[in-house]
Amino acid sequence: MKILCGIFSLFIFLTPAFADELAVSKPMIAANEVLRGKFTEERRLKDFKAPLRSTGHFVVAPGHGLIWVVETPFSITTVITPGGLVQEVDGTETMNLPAKRVPFLLHLYDMLSGTLAGDWGALSQQFSIHKTGNEQHWQVALSPLEDNPSIPFSAINASGGKLVEHIELIKPDGDSDELNFSNQKLSLSPLSKHELLMLSPKS
Repeated sequence: MKILCGIFSLFIFLTPAFADELAVSKPMIAANEVLRGKFTEERRLKDFKAPLRSTGHFVVAPGHGLIWVVETPFSITTVITPGGLVQEVDGTETMNLPAKRVPFLLHLYDMLSGTLAGDWGALSQQFSIHKTGNEQHWQVALSPLEDNPSIPFSAINASGGKLVEHIELIKPDGDSDELNFSNQKLSLSPLSKHELLMLSPKS
């Protein structure tokens, strides 16, 4: 469940279509663009007085996949592509889940692809969506349409401007995650050799 929550966080934060739906209907990340940025995550658990804090960076490349790198307090890299999910801890592969063996991953990637393409239906089919604000500053509140074990959250609140800046993910047991994004940049520069290697299909 912890891994699925992390993957789903990737899906939710990669939705510049939040702002897009409030403005005009066009993809926020074009097929030839790459989005890079940094994140700070605070996980609030009932049994801990202080939140568990982690920081890192991410890469979004439509058609290729997602790279989510936790830098502190531990080194954890998660990569999701149409082929599945691979995770490394301190440079050692600890998980390799082919999408064909885990249908949820394939469904998740389909949702990601649709969202990155500006397909708001990719979210509206799964969530009740309440939007407020304008193109410069907007808020979105989402709640699952029905009990669905593949959606491990009872509510999701997001806000931002041109891109998503803040996300709160609330779980049924009361635990929550808060994600803040910074230094986000859309670039026409191609993926680096290292990024391409990370996003290449694994045997």
